[in-house]
Amino acid sequence: MAETKSITVRMYNVGFGDSFLVMIPGANRTHRVLVDCGAHSLGPGPVSMKEMVHQIISDVKDADGKSRIDVVVCTHRHRDHVSGFQNALWNRVEVGEVWMPWTEHPTDGLARRIREAQSQRAQSLNLALARLGADDGMMAIAENSLTNARAMQMLHKGFLNVRRRRFLPVEKKSGRSFSTPLLPNVEIHVLGPSRDENVIRDMEPTKGESYLQFLLSRTVSTSGRVRPFREDWIMKPGLYRRSFGHMELTKAQQSSVENVGSGTDFDLVTKLEKAVNGTSLMLMFVCGRAHLLFSGDAQWGTWSAALADPEWSEMLSKTTFYKVGHHASHNATPRAFVEKHLSKKFSAMVSTRFVKKWPEIPRGPLLSALRARSNRVVRSDESDVPDAGGFKRKPLYVETTLAV
Repeated sequence: MAETKSITVRMYNVGFGDSFLVMIPGANRTHRVLVDCGAHSLGPGPVSMKEMVHQIISDVKDADGKSRIDVVVCTHRHRDHVSGFQNALWNRVEVGEVWMPWTEHPTDGLARRIREAQSQRAQSLNLALARLGADDGMMAIAENSLTNARAMQMLHKGFLNVRRRRFLPVEKKSGRSFSTPLLPNVEIHVLGPSRDENVIRDMEPTKGESYLQFLLSRTVSTSGRVRPFREDWIMKPGLYRRSFGHMELTKAQQSSVENVGSGTDFDLVTKLEKAVNGTSLMLMFVCGRAHLLFSGDAQWGTWSAALADPEWSEMLSKTTFYKVGHHASHNATPRAFVEKHLSKKFSAMVSTRFVKKWPEIPRGPLLSALRARSNRVVRSDESDVPDAGGFKRKPLYVETTLAV
């Protein structure tokens, strides 16, 4: 078996989404891992997802002209991570194994309960928001959490000659580190999602049944903000100040007065978004000195459990490549990880693009903190930035190599 000398990581510019190809040289051929393939409707890439799928399938061809991927990873079922798998062309691609979070296991009772709770909440919210004529931004956020059935069907039933589908992590911790003949000289460690009951509770979206029923009862679309009170019950902020100006209010109370009845629908949507993110796989690929961390969209629950575990914490301190979590949002990369675990010798890739609806993604202070520690931090949407820090740019992707 030929010794693996370097690993190549390619980040496709899918826009606001994720798609990464890891290439590991082997004795007879390059071994490949594809981590996610999707884009959010609010932040498409420079080409259509159909064109990007064609590009990826072309990029994974072997010398015999057949497209092969050893492992396809679905970190979680959000549209911006799986929408590309709707394309029927994937049925022509040979795939060795497909990895998904344990919450996708078809016969696991708890997994089914979590999936159904998330799916039912997503369907109810989408129906309610559509009836109310919610703006495109709100609808797009809610739709991101739908079942994405066609893409998930491909991951569960599609591709060519699949040998095995794994649902990770397994229940026993001893099985959360493993290897596969498909990826020679590579160890895989599953840091999340957790199976701990306290974390699992965060995977189930807040019900908000009373407010959902209120939304669903509104059959007439309106372009105005939804308020759970009749108009004659509402006192405008200016009138309130004139009437009760002699009373001193705290800033929090003033904010509450000025936002009466607003934001509840958005709150339910974002809680659902976080619940699905809570099921996201967090994987560490280890090959020699190379420690590649793919955190998906994992948020505080998964990160906290990993950082609190002595074994995982030590492993995180060896990270040489970091796929920056959740498009560099504020709640997907703990400050402690950046300041206490990342060395000066890491590379990081941020699959993102600016979307007006989310001005804090990618989060500037996070990018600054990462770049203060390493000059090898790159964004997928910086196509006008020249090659630097070991990165090579092509029209549809940027890639880097990692020593092992």
